[in-house]
Formats: sequence, structure tokens, C-alpha cells
Amino acid sequence: MTRLAVMYVHGVEIADDRFADTSIALLKKEFGRIAGVDPDEALVVRTALWATVYADRQDKLLRHMGGARAERVFNVLDGLGGAADRGSVAALLGLVATGLIRSLPGSPGFHFPTLRWLIVHYLGDAISYQAGPVDRTLYDGVHKVLARTMHELATEAGDDAPVCVLAHSLGSIVASDYIYDQQAEHGLHPSRTAGVAPDVAAELGDTPLERGETLAWLYTLGSPLALFAQRHSDFGLPVTVPAPALAEHQPRVHGEWVNVWDPDDVVASPLKPLNAAYEKAVTEDRAAQVAPWWLGWTPLAHPFYWNEPSVITPIATQLAMAWHRMHPADR
Repeated sequence: MTRLAVMYVHGVEIADDRFADTSIALLKKEFGRIAGVDPDEALVVRTALWATVYADRQDKLLRHMGGARAERVFNVLDGLGGAADRGSVAALLGLVATGLIRSLPGSPGFHFPTLRWLIVHYLGDAISYQAGPVDRTLYDGVHKVLARTMHELATEAGDDAPVCVLAHSLGSIVASDYIYDQQAEHGLHPSRTAGVAPDVAAELGDTPLERGETLAWLYTLGSPLALFAQRHSDFGLPVTVPAPALAEHQPRVHGEWVNVWDPDDVVASPLKPLNAAYEKAVTEDRAAQVAPWWLGWTPLAHPFYWNEPSVITPIATQLAMAWHRMHPADR
């Protein structure tokens, strides 16, 4: 029986393979409640942990910047960052509190270690990821992680399983680029990075899911896509969601691209106003308040999207409706 395939793509500051645990539990709970079926029988959920591609370089840079004493602090910050992404307000507040520390004992010239840690992860990830004409190593390395995840989903959910992608922050850029390269490879868009690299393609099997033909839903959460669109004079072309071939493989499934943004999150913004192509491609720019109320009115709302019921419940609803369209006899 064909199942529904779900892939989580994280943003920056991730150093924990459990980053989506809270969100996955919430998604399964809501899906089961709405669909009335066991989520473990209907859903195959995988996470694309691409942070490992950068880990060695970033750790090396941080050691150069702060020395051995600072390295222990960075390990603590990594732990707090991972807990924050799983929805821990205490961990996030801990990160904020450590941002007030100006210097470390034994490293008097290394000021504001937490802010430097943030800069290396936030700006460092974005700078390192961008593909250039000289070296695509990191860009392609990240896409290999997504390709391997897609292969796992095809193996477990079915060759033609509908795919749902939840992508947060810089992860929405990663997911968009991966999808665009695949679609360009098949002639849907002009290629801006020569399509899919050979070592990325080597991670994929020859199934509709892995060719990107069953992409049904894209949820960009707290996305800086509008900022990255400035690379193009006209803000460029968006990906096509759902994939045009979806109707051939799953005619009962109706997909969508919803861009969820919190007006207090300075990283995120609407996408439909960018140009006519985005206006047509994006189903909805959905404003949402994420994080606890006493924190959600600040830019610190940014990490909380996929742990927020008001964000996840509509996604679970779409998946539940698709499941019953695919399996009407199960009702």
C-alpha cells in the first residue's frame, strides 16, 4: 500500500539529529486524530540532517577563533540550540542569556562567544551553502543529503508516494534549490546551476518520487526566500508545486505551497508579492503567531514554527484528506 512521504529540512544552528522529534510527534498525533488511522501505517517521515556537511569546517573555525576553552562552551551552545529547535523555551532563553556574556576566562580577547557562535552558524551556513562557479562542494553535499532522504522515502513509502516537504529558515532555500535543480533537469525551468550534479544524482534511484514527480506539498516556514530572491534582478522564478506529473501518478491528491510567516519574525516575509510568478506559484502566504504569547511578539519566534499546533494541524489536515482520497475504501 502506497503511503504518504514527509521530509523535514532544518535551518541553521542545528547540531542534533532529533531536531524534529517534537514536530513529528505533533504531526502524527494530529494526523491520527483527523484521519482516524494509525499514523505509523499511513506516514513515512524522515529528516534531512544536512548540518553535518558543515560541521567539521565550522568546528575548526570556532576553535581557531576561541581556543580549547571556547570549544567546550560551543558544545553547550550546540546542545541548547538543538533543544530550542525541539520547542524548549528554557533552552532558547538560555541561549539569549549567554548572549550577555562578554568574555570567557582564559580567552580575554574573545568577546561575546554566543554571538560569534550564532554568526558562524547563521551567516556561515548561508555563505557556505551558496553555489559558486569554482566550488560546488558544500552545495552539492547538502543536496546529497536530501537525495538520500528521498531515496529512503521511496523505498519505504512507495515509488509513487506523494511527498510533503516541511522546510524551515535556510532549509527552505535548500529545499527550493533542490527542487528547482530537479525540475530544471527535466526541462521545467531554465537551469541556474547546471541542474542536478552527478554525485547528487548517484544517490537517487529511478522512481517517480526520486525524480521529483510526486512532490505534492511544500511548506516553507519562517523562510528568507524573499531575501535570497534579491540575487535576481526580477526576483527570479519559483519552483512548481505540486509537480506537474503528480496528477499522472496520484490523480486524487491535491497539493499546495503554503508559506507560513510570523510578522514578528524578521527573517520571514510573504512570497506572493515578489512577482507574478510567485503570485501564481504560492498557494498562500499564511500569517501565524508562533511561540508562547509572551515570546511570540519578538523576533525570538523564529525557531518555533514546526512545534506550533496552528502551523502543524493544517498540514496534518491536508495529509489526512489526501490519505482518504487515495484509499476511499478505508473510510
